[in-house]
Amino acid sequence: MSGKLTVVVGPMYSGKTSTLLSMIEIYTLGKKRIKVFKPVIDDRYSSDHVVSHSGQMAEAINVYDSSEIKEIVSKEKGKLDAIFIDEINFFDENLLRIVEEIIFSGVDVFCVGLDLSYKHRPFAVTANLMAAADEVIKKKAVCHICGEYNATVTHRISGPTDSEIDIGGMEKYIAVCRDCYKKLNAKDWG
Repeated sequence: MSGKLTVVVGPMYSGKTSTLLSMIEIYTLGKKRIKVFKPVIDDRYSSDHVVSHSGQMAEAINVYDSSEIKEIVSKEKGKLDAIFIDEINFFDENLLRIVEEIIFSGVDVFCVGLDLSYKHRPFAVTANLMAAADEVIKKKAVCHICGEYNATVTHRISGPTDSEIDIGGMEKYIAVCRDCYKKLNAKDWG
C-alpha cells in the first residue's frame, strides 16, 4: 500500500514545525520507525535537531539536498513507516520526485515549509509538493502589525537583499496579514 503525503505550509511563526513535531511524537508513541530530515542551510537553533520557535525539538539528520534523503531512505529497505522533512522551501525541486518514490514504497511523508517568500512569490518546491499531497494544511499566524490571527505572509524587516532565501528569525522576519503586507510594501503594490 502507498504511503500518504501531508504538506503543512504557511508564513513564519504559524506553527508549521510545531505541527511536524506533534506528528513525530504521535509516530514515536506508536512505536513507528521514522527518520527526520532538515536542510543543512537551516542552522538557526540547532544543526542536528528540528526546533520550533517555542523551543520544542526532535533529533534530525542534516542533508545538503534531496538526493541525500533518497540515499538514507533507500538504505532502510522497507524498515521505515514515515519520514518527516522540515523547511522544504530550502530544498531543490527534485524533492518531489524523491518524495513520490518514497510514498509509492509505502512510507508516509510529512513535509513543512514556507509556501511564499517574503517577496510574496511561491516557492516552486513547496507548490509542487502541495499539488501532489494527499493533504495540505495551510497555517496562519498572528499579524505582528495589527494583531489579528490572519497572517498568511512573511515580511522581511531587516533591509533589502536580492536573495529570496536568507535564513533568519525575528531579527529579520515577521508574519503579517495581506492588508498590512500591502501597506508595508506600498511601493510594490501601487
